[in-house]
Amino acid sequence: MANKYWFARNRRGNGYSRGVMPISWEGRAVIAGFVVAMVAGGLMMLLTVLYTKSFPLGIALFAILAIAGGGTFIWAAATKVDPDKTRADYQAERLRARSSGSRRI
Repeated sequence: MANKYWFARNRRGNGYSRGVMPISWEGRAVIAGFVVAMVAGGLMMLLTVLYTKSFPLGIALFAILAIAGGGTFIWAAATKVDPDKTRADYQAERLRARSSGSRRI
């Protein structure tokens, strides 16, 4: 699926947008990258504090990785989101494509 969007809006209840959900592998990779940045930052902070006893350096390392991971996620969620269709719309399209594809066989 050649899609320029990585995320779709997630609407529930009264129609207000409640967030974004990944619809492509790029969106899932951005989320995984954020999680990896947070875990790596926490581990680096822990190891820095345990081995060098330098708590400010550990906090700085964690902050740098958290800002990099969070900034990447916010950038992708703001610029690569489909403003028109929701995730439910994409799921319905996939189901229609699967059902029509199985009839041709």
